[in-house]
Amino acid sequence: MFSINVLAVIIIIVSVYTEINKDVYLSGKSLATFSLLFWLFIYFKILATPEILYGLPILNMKILKFGLPTKEPETNLASKSNNWILETISAKNEQDTKLQEKITANIISYTEEIDKISNEHFIFRNPKASANDLANALGVPTSHIVYLFKYHSTIPFSEYRMNCRIQDSINLIEAGYLKTNTLESLAFKTGFASYNPFFSAFKKVTGYSPQDYLKTKNLNFSN
Repeated sequence: MFSINVLAVIIIIVSVYTEINKDVYLSGKSLATFSLLFWLFIYFKILATPEILYGLPILNMKILKFGLPTKEPETNLASKSNNWILETISAKNEQDTKLQEKITANIISYTEEIDKISNEHFIFRNPKASANDLANALGVPTSHIVYLFKYHSTIPFSEYRMNCRIQDSINLIEAGYLKTNTLESLAFKTGFASYNPFFSAFKKVTGYSPQDYLKTKNLNFSN
């Protein structure tokens, strides 16, 4: 908005300067046509990119609220990832009660977007990915993500992140990643700080060590 106002002032100054040189009545409107075109451009620019007015996080929240179904979620409706609880649960404190009023009608939308960001956009390949990063990607306050994992998830955020990383590693294995890369490289690729936590997480989630999993799939891997 500051830039727009500066440009408007420049237009007026140039108009007055032009009128002085032409020795006509000073009105500052000699470039009115140019000014009109300029403001029309700004108008259509805002229509095309409304985040200019709202800011991307607020715009995403509005899309979640108005662009997706807002009916009350049905009880016991299964989620794609099977760890989401979509029924409404009584909040435990005043702050959570206020959050519940804001987001209960959009629980399905939230959970679907979280799964999409996690499993399709691979946000957890970042070793430092946190609930705050997930909130920023979704365009909502971090408190909303904390609330969702507190009341609408069967597992905590840390376990959800671990499961996403292991599923990512399995998908990469099946896509042939280990034909040219090592298991240690796979660990780093999927967001683990080193091979040891990857090994432990893989065995916890799948019931197999990475090597045993490869044997059950009859796959070879590089050393």
